[in-house]
Amino acid sequence: MLPFAFSKGEIATARMISDHGGLSIRDLSTLLGKSESSISQRVKSLEEKGIVKTKRQGMKKFVDISDRNYALSLKEMFRVEPYVPWEKMISNSNITVLFRNITGEESFERGTSSISSWRAIRNLSMHGMYISSPEKQSARNSNLSHFITEYSDYVSRKYLAEKLPRDAIILWRSGYRCLFKMNGHSKKEVERLPIETSPTALTVMPAYGIQFLTSDFYYYHEPNMNKLSLEDIILHTLSIDPESQTYSTYALLLAFKNKKEIDMDRLVDKSRKYNLVERTRNFINYIKSTGKAREWPLPEPGELQEQADLYGIVLG
Repeated sequence: MLPFAFSKGEIATARMISDHGGLSIRDLSTLLGKSESSISQRVKSLEEKGIVKTKRQGMKKFVDISDRNYALSLKEMFRVEPYVPWEKMISNSNITVLFRNITGEESFERGTSSISSWRAIRNLSMHGMYISSPEKQSARNSNLSHFITEYSDYVSRKYLAEKLPRDAIILWRSGYRCLFKMNGHSKKEVERLPIETSPTALTVMPAYGIQFLTSDFYYYHEPNMNKLSLEDIILHTLSIDPESQTYSTYALLLAFKNKKEIDMDRLVDKSRKYNLVERTRNFINYIKSTGKAREWPLPEPGELQEQADLYGIVLG
């Protein structure tokens, strides 16, 4: 099972702690009808996930819900909807389906088989909780949505913290996907980058005919990633800082240099994964009009022309 997923027993334990608070392991054992060793294992797992916190007083260990935002959201969810069978709803692979459908991030289902996903959807649908998109979310599930959004963000950050080198600087992330940079590093340091990671943005522009001088190296990580396309590299350049005219200029130079190889429809389609649809449409309009249709932070045509001349790029 995925390390962030809950067992039914863990959800039952968390619910009991939410209802009462400040319970000892012995109290939980009595209330749930399970052995103290079993309860201790559940509490340890919940503590590792940041759901509960423990405090020892003498020979006893007391447990309460932690102060993390997602743990408090889970507590509120239990309080507001006490009759929902949460032990079935958010345990095991169900939570990965909720991660995907509430956040829209497909990479969260990594490690979940298609059969497990189908079963999770069926179970959630039976209780009226299968959500196909945030826009179709029902008011009844607002508390669930709040918890899943906050908990999935924690899972994303924890996954990437464990996956990436310590000196990696994350520029953009969503689920298990991220764009990050590293300052000048050696071949040995490159070898310790996680698998499913590829150089991108300014780092690969020399391969497309544009030589930038920079001490930063840019990389993109995504589970089950295929080879990056030119469209991906443009979007990664824009994602470094979507409000930066500098990176917009770099992306435009790459686009004009390789204009015949770019599929504009695919560029827009891929931009949805980065929440850059409007920026990308403006980017395309700028290219088609050679700067006449300009929205911030795209550069003035004259400024782009100066940069294009430096790199021998013909606009238009």
